[in-house]
Amino acid sequence: MGPIIDSLASGFPWLIFYLIVVTVIYITGLFIYVKLTPIKELELIENGNIAAAITFSALIIGLALPLAACLINKFSLRDVAAWGILSLFLQLFLFRMTDSFFKPMSKRIENNEIAPALVLAAFKIAGSIMLAFAIAG
Repeated sequence: MGPIIDSLASGFPWLIFYLIVVTVIYITGLFIYVKLTPIKELELIENGNIAAAITFSALIIGLALPLAACLINKFSLRDVAAWGILSLFLQLFLFRMTDSFFKPMSKRIENNEIAPALVLAAFKIAGSIMLAFAIAG
């Protein structure tokens, strides 16, 4: 086999392992957020609430960014898992602080007001970017 095929053959299983680790952490983060959030975004989204869809979309992107950063400087599966779990809790804390700081916005999101949802989503994504860069070093 050529060096490229050898590299793929030895690296592909590790790719799958890393993806499994970050996917489990990601899904756990989504689940925790849905359970802890003061508004029922999924229910609102099912009823056509665009504002809730915007803020939930920010969550989807926001949780992925720090986890992706954990993969940049990976040393082992344990390293990725440890940093991934830490980033998950930091991210959920950041989201909770953002939601608390902008508490009046949750009612406005429930009322399907787009402008506050966009601002809240921007703050969540901005915080996620900063956390991701802090992790990536």
